Amino acid sequence: MSVIASAPTQDAASTRGVSLELSGLYRSFGPTHALAGFDLALAPGELVAMLGPSGCGKTTALRIVAGFDRPDRGGVSLDGVDLTPLPANKRDMGMVFQSYSLFPHLTAGQNVGYGPRLRKVSGTERDKQAAELLELVGMSGMAGRYPHQLSGGQQQRVALARALAVRPKVLLLDEPLSALDAKVRLQLRDEIRRIQQEFGITTLFVTHDQEEALSMADRVAVMRAGRLEQCAAPAELYDRPTTAFVAQFVGTMNHLPGRIIDAGKVRVADRELAVDGACPAAGTEVKVLLRPENLDLEALAEAPGTADLPGEGQVLLATFLGATTRLTVRLGEGPEVKADLPSHRGAEFPVGSFVRVVPAPRPVLVVEEG
Repeated sequence: MSVIASAPTQDAASTRGVSLELSGLYRSFGPTHALAGFDLALAPGELVAMLGPSGCGKTTALRIVAGFDRPDRGGVSLDGVDLTPLPANKRDMGMVFQSYSLFPHLTAGQNVGYGPRLRKVSGTERDKQAAELLELVGMSGMAGRYPHQLSGGQQQRVALARALAVRPKVLLLDEPLSALDAKVRLQLRDEIRRIQQEFGITTLFVTHDQEEALSMADRVAVMRAGRLEQCAAPAELYDRPTTAFVAQFVGTMNHLPGRIIDAGKVRVADRELAVDGACPAAGTEVKVLLRPENLDLEALAEAPGTADLPGEGQVLLATFLGATTRLTVRLGEGPEVKADLPSHRGAEFPVGSFVRVVPAPRPVLVVEEG
C-alpha cells in the first residue's frame, strides 16, 4: 500500500484549527435516557474516540453533532458558534458510517465527487479532487469501479474520501471499521489516523473496540449511561483511571479480595497497599483492582496447606504472547487471576506449579463487595 506524502491541495483553513464542544446534552427516547448531561470538548485538530458499552449513548451523541438528531437539552458549538439550530447540510461535517453508505449506481469517483457537485464545483475540478482523494486513501486507479466491484475495505476507503471531499471542518466516524476483517481493520485504522493528522482535522470517532480507541486517539472519552466517566490520553486512561468503572472497562483487570485496614490502606494477597481514590471504612471487605502487569509471582516449594495464605495458588494456564507470557492462577477456592511476566520469567512457572501472587507496590482502586 502506497503512502502519499501530502494531502490534496485545498484551503488549509477549511480543515484546521476548529474546536468542537458538546455541552449538557440530554436525549431521551421514551423511558430510555440515551444522554443524561453529556459534556465533551475537542481541541482543534484533535482525534477523540468515544468508547463505552452498548447503549451508553455514543452514537446518539455523534448523530446530534452531525445534525441528524436534536438534543432535548444542551447544545453543540464549533469554534464557539452554536450549531444546534442548524440542519445537517449546514454544519460542514463529514461523516463515515459503519455500513459505508455509498451510492450503488455511482462509481467510486462519482461517489467522492457527489458533495462537490452539490456545491456547484465544476466537473473538471471535481474529477481532479476525486482522483487526489482516492490516491490519498490508497485507491488510485479505481475511480471507475462501482461499489459492488470493491471489497469492504475498499468501499470504506471511498467513503472516507467522500467525507473529506466536502472539506469538512469536523470528521465524524461511526464505527467505520467494525464490519471489516482483522487485517484490513488494522491497515485502515493506520490510514485514517495518518490522513487525519495530515489534514489536521478535528475528528470524533465512535468505537466499541478498546484497542482501536487506545491506538488511534489523542484522547479517549469513556461513556456510561449517557454521561462522561473520564476523558484522557490513552496512557493516562489505562494507568490512572479515575473511577472503578473505567478501570474495569478499559483493558484486562483482576479482582482480588481484600480488606480495608485503616484510612487509605488495603490488605490484599498478604500485602498492604495504598488506596487510590475513595476508601471505604476500616474492616470493609472489598475487591482490589489490579492489572496483569502489576502482578508478580513467586514460586512455592509445595502446594498451599489447608490454611491457605491469601494470594497463594496454582498455575492453570500459560499463554505465550511474544515478549510477555500471561499466566492464569487459581487462588485456592477463590478467583482466577492473570499475571503478565516477561517470557523468560514466565517459563519459570510451568502449568501445575504452585505460586504466590505479589502485587506491585503502587496505589490501587477498590470496590466494595456486592
